[in-house]
Amino acid sequence: MRKFELTAPNAFVRRATIVDDPALVDARLRELHLDLKANLFKDAIRGGLAGRNEVTRASAPTAAGVQQWLKTVEDLRTLLAALQWHIHEQKNCPFISSPDRSISIVVMTGNSETGKNGFEDPTNQAEKGAVAENFIQQNSQLELFNLDSFKLAKEKQKETQVWALLYHYDKVLNEVRFELSLPTGFDNKKITEWGLRLILGSIPNNPADFTIRKDEPNAPAAVDVEPKTGTF
Repeated sequence: MRKFELTAPNAFVRRATIVDDPALVDARLRELHLDLKANLFKDAIRGGLAGRNEVTRASAPTAAGVQQWLKTVEDLRTLLAALQWHIHEQKNCPFISSPDRSISIVVMTGNSETGKNGFEDPTNQAEKGAVAENFIQQNSQLELFNLDSFKLAKEKQKETQVWALLYHYDKVLNEVRFELSLPTGFDNKKITEWGLRLILGSIPNNPADFTIRKDEPNAPAAVDVEPKTGTF
């Protein structure tokens, strides 16, 4: 059920549908795509934390956050590419899309409301441009065709629903909270509405838990040349 909040006289803000029970989250993820599991996203977030912890006192002030995002993107796309998902970019924005192009995932940093069922929905921390605005508008239009936005119309394969793996590094609690959510509203370079938020939990940042992995040869990258059925 949608939630509406009175924020000013005669002004209503649509709140997202939030799922935070782990069993229900897992069920929703399987419904979205059989390849998606909470542990897969957890592994990507842990990889991002490992990247964050590799910076030193000599690193640039923003290096920790940048490295965390870069490694989260890399690990998520590597994990899903092993399941035949497609790595691609749009104007340097990195995406990973399901084999049938029904869904795509992008990694974003979020504000302090990320990953929790609070009084407000989160928004993106870094400002976004035309690429984000376009796919969020597309998500919103798809919702009009699907009142239950989670059931992406399989017969409407010309469109791709874009989800955000949104995470927030909480310096006070020394943890990362994260969620997989569907952005449906965008204004002034910020996400203003979400259709559905799947809360995936939090991971404490204990550097002792993150061991440096030895690089192993990767399988040759597959070049995507088959006809596309989705927009991504």
